[in-house]
Amino acid sequence: MTRLSTLLRVTFRNLSRHAFRAFLAALGVVLGVAAVVAMMAISGGARRESLERIRVLGIDNIVLRSVKPPDVGREQTEGARAVDRYGLTRDDLDHIANTFENVRAIVPVRDMQQILYRRGRRTEAKLVATVPAFLDTTFSETADSRGRWLNAIDERDGLAVCVLGVEAARQLFGFADPLGQSLSAGPATFKVVGLLRNAGSARLGGLYDLNTLAYIPLRTANALYGDTVMKVNSMTSIERIQVDCDFAYLKVIALDQVDNTVRRLKAYLSKTHESADYEIVVPYELLTQAEATQRVFTIVMGSIAAISLLVGGIGIMNIMLANIYERTREIGIRRAVGARRRHILSQFLTESLVLTGLGGGIGLGLGVGLAKAVEGLAHMPTEITAGSVAMALAVSGLTGMVFGTYPAWKAAHLDPIEALRHE
Repeated sequence: MTRLSTLLRVTFRNLSRHAFRAFLAALGVVLGVAAVVAMMAISGGARRESLERIRVLGIDNIVLRSVKPPDVGREQTEGARAVDRYGLTRDDLDHIANTFENVRAIVPVRDMQQILYRRGRRTEAKLVATVPAFLDTTFSETADSRGRWLNAIDERDGLAVCVLGVEAARQLFGFADPLGQSLSAGPATFKVVGLLRNAGSARLGGLYDLNTLAYIPLRTANALYGDTVMKVNSMTSIERIQVDCDFAYLKVIALDQVDNTVRRLKAYLSKTHESADYEIVVPYELLTQAEATQRVFTIVMGSIAAISLLVGGIGIMNIMLANIYERTREIGIRRAVGARRRHILSQFLTESLVLTGLGGGIGLGLGVGLAKAVEGLAHMPTEITAGSVAMALAVSGLTGMVFGTYPAWKAAHLDPIEALRHE
């Protein structure tokens, strides 16, 4: 222990003689470690956010969406007024439920295209209709213990009740309590019975934040508004559309059969739909692709950081070689009074390790600061883990070991007589 403390004391004294030069030599390690920590934090945060957005869709879900094609046919119904009919139908959902053995539940959602009013004032909240299973399927939760979600009785009896997303409630009621309040849409008035919160701000079919919607029972919607809804495109343009189901979540049983289920869905829908009036989103595939993309991104970022550390290591080697040249006579004197090669080797190797260790510590602090600055200024999530910190410090130590070994070995193998003659 005494020998180690002596070695460290000598090391710090030698480095302090040329403190500025030592700092410049360690600067490469500082920047390299800072780059490693900051890049891994930013990459980890971006990876976590992107994967979380996919996970909240449910990796055991397949999401279907009705899409209006540009060449949609028009059916003449309800007198002379034209109605656009397209998208997923009830027959589609019934067929999938009865013949697709890997699909254990189907959660339909209708976009009612209704304008919500509160106390006679128009609001911007969007009204959708769904079934009780929607809450668990989308990994949402009730936001207020006093309220509730839509239940089987609401759906069975077609009750005029409504659940608001937390953002929709804030926009509609501000700081007032929305529970028990009333909202109107067309000929119906709905009583607010609960609030919904989705922690990941998942989007319905990739379009609407679940926290910004108002939800009513599907049977209630069908009874009040029928199959045909009106979509207002402008002050003078009203489009009448008939879509049985705008979105549908298909919950699968076996994840390893998702690809096969998707292929069967595409084959069935392509036969029953003349035009491409539907989309299929597979969160499991998106998750796999995102993870692969993130791995490539991490490798690229790590390579950039490794180049920075390589440059820093070369700087360490240069300064150590310069130290050996300046201290050649000192090495000769130490060898003459009995110091062995291993003593010289350990001294210079310790100096290299201390130099890179200090640079690694400073770089770690700088990297954490950069990550926090990016998070605060750019509003990007970052993730600093114990693993990334340990890896950064380990890499800095390894840099000192690798690039300090050759100078230390060269110093230990100097000829004592030639070293004493050096001026």
